[in-house]
Amino acid sequence: MSKACLSGRVALVTGSSRGIGAAIAVRLAADGARVVLHASKDGREATKVAEAIGAAGGIASVVLGDLSTAEAPIEIVRAAFGLHGALDILVNNAAVSEYGLVQDFTADRIDFELALNLRAVLLTTAEFARVTASPHGRIINISSAAGRHPAHGRSVYSATKGAMEAFTRSAAQELGARAITVNAVAPGTTVTELFEANERKDSRDWRGLFARWTALGRVGQPQDIADIVAFVASDDARWLTGNTLSADGGLVTTGVNIARNTQ
Repeated sequence: MSKACLSGRVALVTGSSRGIGAAIAVRLAADGARVVLHASKDGREATKVAEAIGAAGGIASVVLGDLSTAEAPIEIVRAAFGLHGALDILVNNAAVSEYGLVQDFTADRIDFELALNLRAVLLTTAEFARVTASPHGRIINISSAAGRHPAHGRSVYSATKGAMEAFTRSAAQELGARAITVNAVAPGTTVTELFEANERKDSRDWRGLFARWTALGRVGQPQDIADIVAFVASDDARWLTGNTLSADGGLVTTGVNIARNTQ
């Protein structure tokens, strides 16, 4: 796959200030896309990523918006389209995962995760479908291994990701006639800033545990996910739609009851 394979295309990546989202933005820019990064309120970290892309010869800009609101998902898609007069690729990466057992649920907590992890994806996808005229449209939803496998204390998050994957299949069927592909990528355990912060709070060797539970013997890095997303965004993946790609190094193949072992 050529490093210029996305030349001339415009990509919006939600939740791209750091971690997996930032790695995706950097990789798509390296492949030639003009990238619009997104942050919720404070754009300083996203701006640093955009500046790094620019220093490497790429083109990047930043839009802001709180995707847990009803208006922002539509507004950021329109803003991204307005910056370049086109939009070819939408990567729905922004999400939240709050720890809580079933008996501790509240309506507010459920509504917040549903709004950011699911409703925002539906709304950005709808607006992308309205504005894009791309002959090679790509919608890539970042799901999680938790969408299909138990995750202790993360059942609301798991539910939102399972629903995202169901939506991915339905949207692919509806948008296929316009040559827009819709796929999901489901990372397993990935070393991000959030993962490292959680490591510092817990004496257990989570990195070592998940490495042992993963077929390839290590935990994922944001670049691992970004490379898969770049493939799905490219013309090489033109015959791929309605699918969820497990990007977990074989985490789900080992037969370990992760939910029980992470209590």
